[in-house]
Amino acid sequence: MLHCLSADHPSFKTLTFKSGLNIVLATRADDGKEKRKRAGELRSRNGAGKSSVINLIHFLLGGKAEGALTSPILAEWNFTLDVDVGIERLEVTRSVANARQVSILSPRFGIKNIQNAQWCKTLGEEWFKLREKRGNGDVTYRQLINYFLRRKRDGGFDNPTTTFRKQPVASSETALARLFGLDAELVRRLHQAKGALKQVKDAQKALAALEKNAAEGSKRADLEAQLEAEITSVKLGRDRLAQRIEAFNVLPAFRELERELAALNHDFRDLSDRDVIDQEVIDVNMRTLETEVFTDAPNIERLFEEARVIFPDLVTGRYEEVKRFHERLVTNRQSNLQSEISAAQLRIVNRQPLREQIEARRRRITQSLRASGPADELLRLRDELAERESELKQLEGRLQEARRLEARIDELEYEVEEAVRALRQDRRERSTIVDTASRTFSEISELLYERPGQLAISATDMGLRFLPQTPSDGSAGVMSMEIFCFDLTLAELAQRRGEGPGFIIHDSHLFEPVDGRQFARALQIAADFSKRTGIQYIALLNSDEIRRAEHESGISFADYVLPTKLSDTPDGGLFGIRFD
Repeated sequence: MLHCLSADHPSFKTLTFKSGLNIVLATRADDGKEKRKRAGELRSRNGAGKSSVINLIHFLLGGKAEGALTSPILAEWNFTLDVDVGIERLEVTRSVANARQVSILSPRFGIKNIQNAQWCKTLGEEWFKLREKRGNGDVTYRQLINYFLRRKRDGGFDNPTTTFRKQPVASSETALARLFGLDAELVRRLHQAKGALKQVKDAQKALAALEKNAAEGSKRADLEAQLEAEITSVKLGRDRLAQRIEAFNVLPAFRELERELAALNHDFRDLSDRDVIDQEVIDVNMRTLETEVFTDAPNIERLFEEARVIFPDLVTGRYEEVKRFHERLVTNRQSNLQSEISAAQLRIVNRQPLREQIEARRRRITQSLRASGPADELLRLRDELAERESELKQLEGRLQEARRLEARIDELEYEVEEAVRALRQDRRERSTIVDTASRTFSEISELLYERPGQLAISATDMGLRFLPQTPSDGSAGVMSMEIFCFDLTLAELAQRRGEGPGFIIHDSHLFEPVDGRQFARALQIAADFSKRTGIQYIALLNSDEIRRAEHESGISFADYVLPTKLSDTPDGGLFGIRFD
């Protein structure tokens, strides 16, 4: 659980937490009801610092500086969080100016300075029993902690199963499998196999796009069959030309030069063919590489930073986290593709000097042979034969690659089928966990709606699906209450296994669409939940929302409100200063 959030500046509003339900209240200076209505601020507390509380806790638990923390004014401030980690109560201190380093005060070991990456590793081990990553797509500590510390600016309140906008399905399913006590490794393997299969199929499409000879207006044959048919046709034309050349006669005086030219042509074709094959490798891999690259515009980060300064509550992206996730997925494949491209380019360059020597000698012999009329026709036939041979080499190279890709697709499709089979088997073997999760969700939602909701966890060929649903009674805020029930459920299941951070934090954005009576019921459920499970529940709320809930329900929450309150006055916010 969390005990205290503080800073080394006297203006900072220190927050001291307790076990159970904690309500951090934000109030507004009374500057006239009509004025507030005109400003559209009836339920807003911009500047009070509720979002900054969440951003700051994220920062002290290993996250990046976001929101107000990016202000230069706060760069040198040292922020401290008193938190339980395992069996110890630690004080972690961190500043934005030296964000890579974290200072840990431990009762056993005193003060120790460690890298932030090591701090995240420690939290992952202590809270979620994470060990070394097994590969790309494996669950990370930061993915897991986001489910206990959601943020509206990231899209954390858009869907129960995701914590940021455009979160890949593989990311959310792997994280939730870990939190619910299912086999996250099987989920990871399935999505890795599906991702690899997509990459190979994209490469196959890129190779197929090079084929221009498919009959229009008809259903195209598969790539291998199309290439085999083209090779047969080109071989026939090549053999016809070879027969004509074999029967062609030239003057005896030019026979020796003609033989030398034939040998040079053979060597030149061989070099050209190898160049063509290498260029084919480059083209196919470049096409595939394009699908592996994170393609956001270079200045998107600057735009996002400017947007955060100007519209801190309206930014809808989470560029850095999405960028890091996609970069991890493509790094290995990207490196392999780039290595193949570089090797092929080097081979082409190394062949250039020999190709120039052969071409110079060919020109001299050709000039001599063109003094003979019949030899001129022979040269034309030989050039045409060289073109056919080169075309044949290209087609055979494509056919070889097409067969390799097809074989790889067969392997990966089998891997996907096996992964789906294993995932379904694991789902059946862990039915007790699934039943417990469904029952817990139903019990919590029943307290809200007087009818139980449902949480279905299904293993399909698409992955491990988590489908929460609360009873539809026509009231607003159904999605918010699904998130509320879902978060309490996953926190309780993790806690039963001795995992989780021991707290859940929700801010007022989650409850804004909910009517006062249901809002009060949710807070009472959170209080009872915390008392029963020992999981601390922290709610960052607006004063008028509490009054609304108390008025409509007749329940008082005064005992849960922290003594330190935030406000939107110039010195009443979390940091005690304004940034404008």
